[in-house]
Amino acid sequence: MDTIVFGTPQPPTFRITPYRSLIRVTPPASLPVTLDEAKAQVRVDTTADDAYISALIGMATNYVEDVLEISLLSQEWQASYDLFPVWAIILPRSPMASGPVTVTYRLGDGTTQTLTNANNDFQWDYNIVPGRIYPNWASTWPATRGDENSVVVRYPTGYGATAASVPPQAKFLILMLVAHLYENREPTASGTVTSVPYTFDTLLAASGLGVYR
Repeated sequence: MDTIVFGTPQPPTFRITPYRSLIRVTPPASLPVTLDEAKAQVRVDTTADDAYISALIGMATNYVEDVLEISLLSQEWQASYDLFPVWAIILPRSPMASGPVTVTYRLGDGTTQTLTNANNDFQWDYNIVPGRIYPNWASTWPATRGDENSVVVRYPTGYGATAASVPPQAKFLILMLVAHLYENREPTASGTVTSVPYTFDTLLAASGLGVYR
């Protein structure tokens, strides 16, 4: 059986979800691809399908973000854990962005305390992928009650607030998937069993987005 070793910067050698729950608290205010960009990709110059194409943009964005476990535009996530690790808390949905980070934990008596990066209660690194937080030098994480969701971390993610900040390979992947879905409105194309083009999945895997660095 594989063992999780907390406190090491190296990624585990197997797929793991170390948090109990993960929710998006604040979604992005816009999409990484505009309607005009998507219409140019599918070669449509009428407005009849605008609502449908807009829905495809949202779906394609969610697909790329979910598969790569990334955040393209500015948003806020909340990850919950049963207890603190020995050292670093590796935060999902990279890249972690600069901004307020709060850690709320439950004590043995059921009361809660909150730590913040604004007060320098812990160290944080948003320049690494995925981002992480860890105790200050010569310190440890505080003791917790240790029951479900005893530790809750809220943190910002995303490359930026506007589409201009999104990596071009991510925008290309979204546009490619929008075009495929627009042309193939059934779950699979006639005579095939492939719902997403092999070329798309290959480019998705080779994008380099969301990988450990």
